[in-house]
Amino acid sequence: MRLPYCLVWCFLLLALSSLEARADKRVALVIGNGAYRNVPTLANPTNDAADVGAALKRSGFDPVVATDLDQPAMQDTILRFAREARGADVALFYYSGHALQFAGVNYLVPVDAVVRDEVDLRRLVRADEILADLQQAKNLRILVLDACRDNPFADELRRNVGQGRGVTVSRGLAKMESPEGTIISYATQAGRTADDGSGRNSPYTSAFLEHIGDKGNVNTVFQTISAGVYQRSKGSQVPELSLSFFGEFYLNGKPETAALSPATPQVDPCAEAGDHWRSAEALGTLAVFKDHLVRFPACAFADLAKSRIESLAKPADAAKRVTTFDGTWIAKETCENKPPFSEAYFQYALRVKDGVLHTLSGEEGKPGATIYDGKIEADGRATVTVSGLVGENDPLRRTAGAPYRYKLALELKGTTGAGVRTETSRPCRMELSKLTTQSPAASPGQPDSKRAPTRDDKRAVLPPDQAGAGQPRQTGSGMSCSFMRSRCATACASMGGRADCASTACPRLEAECMSSGCWRGRGFNGCGLAKR
Repeated sequence: MRLPYCLVWCFLLLALSSLEARADKRVALVIGNGAYRNVPTLANPTNDAADVGAALKRSGFDPVVATDLDQPAMQDTILRFAREARGADVALFYYSGHALQFAGVNYLVPVDAVVRDEVDLRRLVRADEILADLQQAKNLRILVLDACRDNPFADELRRNVGQGRGVTVSRGLAKMESPEGTIISYATQAGRTADDGSGRNSPYTSAFLEHIGDKGNVNTVFQTISAGVYQRSKGSQVPELSLSFFGEFYLNGKPETAALSPATPQVDPCAEAGDHWRSAEALGTLAVFKDHLVRFPACAFADLAKSRIESLAKPADAAKRVTTFDGTWIAKETCENKPPFSEAYFQYALRVKDGVLHTLSGEEGKPGATIYDGKIEADGRATVTVSGLVGENDPLRRTAGAPYRYKLALELKGTTGAGVRTETSRPCRMELSKLTTQSPAASPGQPDSKRAPTRDDKRAVLPPDQAGAGQPRQTGSGMSCSFMRSRCATACASMGGRADCASTACPRLEAECMSSGCWRGRGFNGCGLAKR
């Protein structure tokens, strides 16, 4: 009789310990949006949501599963979850569906969404607001975004707001900083897109379902999920994981450790791989990922370490390669009639070297001087800062020498480009063409006695402080290309000929000067004398 009695007590103790382990309150909201009405549908999110909800329930969560939510339903569901998270020990939010980033902010997309411009973004759900709701949980907060499919609204956004405001509409999602006590897991790296998958679940959700029930510290579980996605996709999809939870928490209990025989001690070469990988992820440097690969070449995170090394090494290589647009560009800018500004046409040369646009027009520090600065991205886009000093006869009657500043949003493709002024009240658009050949013959033409110089001609770029400065003279050592261009403009006026000379021949000669250091205009010959 004593043996059965002992067995009953053992079973009772095990049951009580199990109840104690699950005594914490765990809440979860799982959303799967796939039946989109205005953009391509997604096959897997509803399956993902149902399967993740069931897996979380097995791990002690009280999950709410919602699928194919329109904007009102999605807002209402998330508000109810925010209240549930207040008294929870653990709160988890899982989203599978379309999402997008705009100006560095991530948005989750309801199934009825229409996104034409930035105003429509207010109808979407901001991921950072959900992250803030999760912070109400006491011990652990988890945000999972299996939502890095390609942005279905990208083209429309770019057309309506991208270029005009200098805002970048990027692929994938932007990386968010995780507050202390938080885990953020993305299906793929920031700025990259992920697969919806060809089976029942997406590649990320498949790995999540395989490992969310594992025993072990929650950090290790999510690292194993990331490694599983990498292996399933054969390296094409690398999850992003942001860990700011530094304690120990076991969703399914601690792993069992088999006792080793003293006579035959065994050492696991991967025993410390998990801890070292957590440290490597927290630091995020190229050196620490290389160190992990050297120490643990055959362990679970070796492939992820290789991917991180490759990813971190790419930006430096890419920066060296962005020289496609190097050279001299002739910019033709047309400004609309908008009082107090009158309609105007300008033409000038811009210099790009090592992917950086930097040009000084006029004499630095003096009225009328303008400086252009900006970095050309690999896709040809750039935001150029234009700063200068007001010249004479300013339409706004500002004091000569007063500073001004605006920006240019440019997009270059091959040997042509376009741009628009931003952060200014003057509406101006621009066309650009790259100087591909040097033409010594492109010099100011012969004077035309039938046409007198017209100082008010809107096409002529005549610096006011240079007007009537006399006959041209040969350049001397150290003169800048932009200074010689102002002399060329004066020559065009003083020769009493072509009124369009200053806006056609002079910018081209200036461009050739910037490219080669040579000035081959009438009265301005010289090589190796001009500063580029």
